[in-house]
Amino acid sequence: MNRLDAYFIGLVFAHLGVVLVHTITHLALQILPAPPDTAFILGVILIGPVATLPILRFNSSVASALLTVVMSAAFAYGFPGHFLIAGPDQVAIVGSNGWTLLFVATAVGIGILEIASIAVGVTLFGRSVRNPSGHPARPR
Repeated sequence: MNRLDAYFIGLVFAHLGVVLVHTITHLALQILPAPPDTAFILGVILIGPVATLPILRFNSSVASALLTVVMSAAFAYGFPGHFLIAGPDQVAIVGSNGWTLLFVATAVGIGILEIASIAVGVTLFGRSVRNPSGHPARPR
């Protein structure tokens, strides 16, 4: 396993952990998503990144492309909802109580982890396409 694979795996697990804590803050603040949002959150934000892990073992180009797609979709969904669009999920208008700081911190953390995952996914995909055998490239 190379360093990028380790970053890939670490980012997926860190993202999963922060998303689970963020979900708890949603429940505590009684900010419940609509059914279509729940389906997207479960399929793309929770399951999607984790589903890339077994694929990474056998095909890093497919895994990195899939990670890049799901994390881009997750960021495109979460960033506007948390920071740009007025609504119950927007960090600036969440009611102030004991859960608010954790809600805001995990929303920021999720965004940072998604951007980092996109960067690792794009980099790993580029390397796997340039070197499909998976062996280190020979210096020329």
